[in-house]
Amino acid sequence: MKAPVNIGLSTVMAALVASFVGISTAYAADDDAAKLKELERALSAPKDGAQIGSPKAKPRTRAIVFDNEPAPAAAASEPAKAAAAATASTVFDCAAIPPDAKMVSVDFAIQFNVGSATVSPASETTLGQIAKILALSPDHCVVVEGHTDATGNADRNMALSRDRANSVVNYIADKNGVDRKRLVPVGKGQTDTMKNLDPRDPKNRRVVFKVVTG
Repeated sequence: MKAPVNIGLSTVMAALVASFVGISTAYAADDDAAKLKELERALSAPKDGAQIGSPKAKPRTRAIVFDNEPAPAAAASEPAKAAAAATASTVFDCAAIPPDAKMVSVDFAIQFNVGSATVSPASETTLGQIAKILALSPDHCVVVEGHTDATGNADRNMALSRDRANSVVNYIADKNGVDRKRLVPVGKGQTDTMKNLDPRDPKNRRVVFKVVTG
């Protein structure tokens, strides 16, 4: 007579676990969707100032040419110079981001295989969506930071976070066609855990995308 009771309890427990997993998955999906929107807004917002690594724009001057007077050679080359200046202003070097550059940060809980820098299949969809958003704004530099929690060896965590940041950059560039020069991988290890959170909390294991805005 006890067997049906045991089977009933097992069935109830399995249903509760499945329900909990379903709720957690839905919550994670909603969280990712909100952060993707946040990343899209950061990339679509107008940048503050000149491009990173480019010379600051200089005020343009125009030559005065009177009617019936032949334009001097310098004036004749004015359009060419203007075109060259416009081209130069769009050149930027993401490897030369100054420490005081303005950035907008968006963090994602990218998953990796245990103890490695290999991106987990569970996060491939999210990284693909991030890549699509990055591809729409090819003139932005993005710093990709890897973070760990404070458990384990600090030096090992630093190396792991660096490897994971590189892994994310390579994944986005290799499989989604985003110019790798725009992405700057940085390992932070356990040096920058989340505020108001225990440094040992697994939530500190994250990848932060910092969009350079000026």
